[in-house]
Amino acid sequence: MDLADRLVNTGYLGRELLTWLWFKSDKQQGLIDPGDGQGAIEVSIVDRVTLAGLGQGADRVAVKAEDPGSTAEARMALKEGKKVEQAMLRIVRDQREWRANVKGDTLGLSGIKIPALLTREEDDRAQERLVLIDLLDGLIAGLFSTFMVVRADPELWTAELAAMRAWVLGFDEPDTGEIPD
Repeated sequence: MDLADRLVNTGYLGRELLTWLWFKSDKQQGLIDPGDGQGAIEVSIVDRVTLAGLGQGADRVAVKAEDPGSTAEARMALKEGKKVEQAMLRIVRDQREWRANVKGDTLGLSGIKIPALLTREEDDRAQERLVLIDLLDGLIAGLFSTFMVVRADPELWTAELAAMRAWVLGFDEPDTGEIPD
């Protein structure tokens, strides 16, 4: 199986990752551990999110808002079984903030905004930009690895799906910070 076939056959994992990140971010006040030994990072969906069902002709819901995850349109799309197709993620670690649009099918990044640069020399600034982009890539990879530990374990994934379903069903109720029974 070549790379293109593998991407087509496993593209759903990226959508599940983005949907899971939304869930974890919402339930854990944005804090998620990417498993790199440096502690949790803050992850949130900001500015825009697109949700879609499976298949080529699936209906899409695109929401642009400061906090698109809190909108009725985005929450209704989840209730209808749609998953996050792409999202603008805001990631914060050590008071440095990145923003990037992440496409679920490929985990491709676009529209990247990196933290403010500290160096003044142009050559050093270019190097610093590359380092910051590499750090963002590592954080996304770490989040994916953390997700795959849960996703690959049938018991963990069954429990996580139950919690995610309760989260989605609880959208009509005031959020108490607890997962409903």
